[in-house]
Amino acid sequence: MSDKVESNDHFGVPEQLIIDLIKGNARAGLMQDGCYVPTRHEVATQKPFWLTLILLGWWWESPAELVPTDEQVAEVIAILRSRPDAGSWTIQQLIAQAPPPGRSNS
Repeated sequence: MSDKVESNDHFGVPEQLIIDLIKGNARAGLMQDGCYVPTRHEVATQKPFWLTLILLGWWWESPAELVPTDEQVAEVIAILRSRPDAGSWTIQQLIAQAPPPGRSNS
């Protein structure tokens, strides 16, 4: 897999599944938090505030189809730790709020 493809990957979650869940909830008149799984590139480059909203939603509020595995959470944390701003309070707090291993039974 090339770096470009990998960096735009949603941690192995098919993009069509994300789209289908968002559209399905919208048709039902719902807006559920946690329906968006960021790409590796987004985790590496987006502003900490945006990441906090997106990652906490995915980690803690996602529908059953999107609940992150231990491996996915570990990959996100590794990327967060490699960011230039990894030592910032916001990124450190985000890492601290990650689901503990074993939560997803993966």
